[in-house]
Amino acid sequence: MKKTRRENWSFSLYVLLFMLTLFLSCGKGDNNLFPSNINDEITILPNTNDTIVYVTVDNIKIPVYLSIPEGCNKSNYPAVVVLHGSDGMWKNHNPEGEVMSGQNNEWKEIFNKNCIISAFVDSYSSRGVTTRTGKWTTAPDNFKISSQFIRPRDAYATLSLLRNLKFSNGKNMVRPKDIGLLGFSDGATAVASTLYDTKSTPSSWEWKQKFDGKEYNTSSGVKAPPNIPSEGGFAGGVFYYGGSGGFDFWGNNACGSNALEGNIYTPYAPILYQLPSDGYLTENSLCLVDLLKKKGKQVDLNIYENVGHGFDFEDIVQSTIARNNTINWFKKILNME
Repeated sequence: MKKTRRENWSFSLYVLLFMLTLFLSCGKGDNNLFPSNINDEITILPNTNDTIVYVTVDNIKIPVYLSIPEGCNKSNYPAVVVLHGSDGMWKNHNPEGEVMSGQNNEWKEIFNKNCIISAFVDSYSSRGVTTRTGKWTTAPDNFKISSQFIRPRDAYATLSLLRNLKFSNGKNMVRPKDIGLLGFSDGATAVASTLYDTKSTPSSWEWKQKFDGKEYNTSSGVKAPPNIPSEGGFAGGVFYYGGSGGFDFWGNNACGSNALEGNIYTPYAPILYQLPSDGYLTENSLCLVDLLKKKGKQVDLNIYENVGHGFDFEDIVQSTIARNNTINWFKKILNME
């Protein structure tokens, strides 16, 4: 039986008080309540299902909707971190209601059914963003929620959170090497960026992006992507209909004639690309898939005919097939088979 919202809130309060106690004992500043590199353990109370916890990225507290399957009787779990699309994570764009949008709730139930802990990361609301529209699509405002160098930090902070979850008996709740990443649209772009192998960056590389003919570099707000954690990164990721150009963040466009030499993007973990045949971002992502195959990287590709961008929202056969393909792929890379 699922916990009531009152019970969930009680647990959330417990977790926050627990983390606050840790913070006071360590003498850290208030803005470092849950930094991404923290090694503090978080104990999950028995019979907990859904709750909201927080990670801190660049002194901003980022909400994470955590869902723990019930009735699985496991000594530990695999997990998946989920990155929302451009419309945000919450129903009616209201984080105060603590109710996720229909798409995210459906995925939560899918993961629960398959005994996978899921962590849905809200990269927008704490940064004052409702949806990625208007000024949030252009530089320099969009740097605040960049899918190339900000949202990957959210993903890694959540990875750290999952690795520090403990049962009440003190044992790890999540298998540290069996944590995957899933993203949609802008969140898919963030998935690819998170899985970038920072160790492969050329020594002379300068991080920059181009918008409307103007170039921005690190002195004007562009950041380097975060390094892979010393404990290791994600086991792999699923990319739903995102963009792959990165405004030249990775160098030459993946569809360019000299992309093999001029585009530095290379992932450290396998990626499954879930692309619609009629999606407006599909062409460039197909070019990147082809480029990665030429580089000898592990990428898988499914193309869904007669659908466009955002097809996962729709109650259609292509969406059902894609979701089944996603879960089956995760089962392989998360050592569930």
